[in-house]
Amino acid sequence: LAFPIMYFHYHDDGPETRQALGKRDRGRGSGTLETQIAVSRDGVHWKRYPRPPYIKIGRHDGLDIHKNYIAHGMVHRGEEIWQYYLGSEQYHSDWGKGGREAVLRVVQRFDGLISADTPYTGGKLITRPLTFEGNRLALNIDTGAGGYAQVGFLDEKGRPIDGFGVDDCVYINGDFMGTEVEWLKKGRDVSSLAGKSVRIVIQSRGTKLYSLQFVRR
Repeated sequence: LAFPIMYFHYHDDGPETRQALGKRDRGRGSGTLETQIAVSRDGVHWKRYPRPPYIKIGRHDGLDIHKNYIAHGMVHRGEEIWQYYLGSEQYHSDWGKGGREAVLRVVQRFDGLISADTPYTGGKLITRPLTFEGNRLALNIDTGAGGYAQVGFLDEKGRPIDGFGVDDCVYINGDFMGTEVEWLKKGRDVSSLAGKSVRIVIQSRGTKLYSLQFVRR
């Protein structure tokens, strides 16, 4: 994970209508800064997600923030991730130099960095082929009150596995950090599929899926 600081500067860039924001009589300064997020699996090739920003400018704890700088490190506390940043009411290269600054904390759910979302019209996610260890499949998921999700397994040829099909799955409805997936006739034990090449299919509506993992319980 990386958290680049993005700078939208006013001076000497773009049309005159943009550069006008940096004139001294406006009392702003040279621009605004926000924290975004980028992800990589190898530390070489990165994908940046500019919207929504990871830490945005605007109101936070009574401050009207125009720039922020995230600190190093992520703190895992129970079911939450804590991070700290310096937030400032000043613009970058501020003309006024009168705004307040503070070290602030942002809190999110564990594994809550990015989610796979489906609208209320519904959607489907199918993983790449994988093998796993463990006997339970646990989801970090939020369906809200009006959404739901069902999970199934496909074999190497893309066919539903008997008893573990998506239509056999008991509805998942609620906000959970590690709810175990259950099937009507097979229950929650997926150890019979461990070590085999399978795909996971998730059919859902109005849902945010943060992560899934196989566990042994």
